[in-house]
Amino acid sequence: MTEAAVTSCRNFGVEVPAIPNVFDTDSGAEVHADFLLTAEEEAVMQLRFEVKRLIKQDRAKFLCPECFVPVSLVSMKKARRFYFRHLVEDGSCSAITRGELSQAEINARKYNGAKESYLHREMKKWVADSLHASGKFADIAQEARWTGPITGAWRKPDVSAMYGDLKIAFEVQLSTTFLDVIAERWNFYQQEGGLVVWVFARFDDERRRLTQDDLFFINNQNALIVSKDTRDASVAASDFLLDCAWSEPQPAPFLPTVRRRRVSFFELKLDTELQQAYYIDCRGQKAEFQATLEEERRRWPAYFERWWLEVADTERTQEDQEDNVWEFPECAPVNWGDWGMLDESCLATYGRAHALYLPVAMLNVFYSAKHGRPIGIRRRHFIEVAHYVVESYPRYLRWFRRALEVFGRGQLLAEQDQSGKWAIKVKRYKQAMKNREARYEVDETHRTLFEWLFPELAPLPR
Repeated sequence: MTEAAVTSCRNFGVEVPAIPNVFDTDSGAEVHADFLLTAEEEAVMQLRFEVKRLIKQDRAKFLCPECFVPVSLVSMKKARRFYFRHLVEDGSCSAITRGELSQAEINARKYNGAKESYLHREMKKWVADSLHASGKFADIAQEARWTGPITGAWRKPDVSAMYGDLKIAFEVQLSTTFLDVIAERWNFYQQEGGLVVWVFARFDDERRRLTQDDLFFINNQNALIVSKDTRDASVAASDFLLDCAWSEPQPAPFLPTVRRRRVSFFELKLDTELQQAYYIDCRGQKAEFQATLEEERRRWPAYFERWWLEVADTERTQEDQEDNVWEFPECAPVNWGDWGMLDESCLATYGRAHALYLPVAMLNVFYSAKHGRPIGIRRRHFIEVAHYVVESYPRYLRWFRRALEVFGRGQLLAEQDQSGKWAIKVKRYKQAMKNREARYEVDETHRTLFEWLFPELAPLPR
């Protein structure tokens, strides 16, 4: 997993789950629930659907490790927190996960169903009207029985139609459309070689229901919205127009942005294998975004080095170097947004403040070793830099020796050691290191930074 991906992960599990571990039937291993539920939201929602989809095929992805009863992945009623729950409880397991609906909850669900029945009827009509308006669909019908020639099973989709050789079921998503229904229909239409297209009456960016997100994430993070307005526009344009909302990736730590556009059905990508109908390939877009980000991250150490060399001898005072700390000035010739390219562990060490404090003296030493001349240090010859490390920064000496080896500076030091003092000093510190003197123990504080800025040196000695 990349650093950018890690920054957008969080734990979606409940704090104290009744089933803290599950048995993975694919790997044959017991897995901690927190491990499965600490991920990007998209991954958790995909896992939730996959668990339900397999259950509808009489298969189980996860079992309770105590009683080996299949478990499903469910959500708390008032929060986007998930936990594993037995499909059946007979009292044989110490984990109690199933509850009963109160009469008030049952009545509330019945009320919601009645409240939305009129909208449901209108939605079916709007979809059918839009299909007719386009002139590109045949056998358009509402609530027509679809019997599968392969399985012999049947469903009654809200609206069905033929688009060329492809039979499409349009299902209206309302708050009563639960995940088990979604999984059942996904399995049915995939097995029968058809396609199910879910349409929303509305899609609220800020207060989306879990049932909306169940469909949003399994449909490549695209939501298709049909309304009276889109129906009227379809009739006027002799087309099948829908409003589409999709997720657009953003650099960490920002959340993805939901974009919207009115599109033609015929601009959608139809995928019968994954049962998806989408306008923007969000998964592909995210992969391209991550690839671009990773490429920039690979290049950024070179940008940093070029800038460092430009200002090393002009912006720092002797006092700055002796303190080994220097605050980047606001006039630094880099965009401060570029500091987002620092990986998360670096930012955790150096902070997210406008000004970052870095180990200036040792960065100068390492760049000096790389280029074979003093960089940002008031010395005339490279060998003076080597003496400087031994005397002032012995806890970085092992790393410096690694840099000398990789950058091939041994011959340069031998040529500049006309007095022989360096050779004597090398023998002394080698013996001291062999004796495990504490002053030569590695300072691990800036390991992540140095291994990132100097990847050719990684892994640095411990």
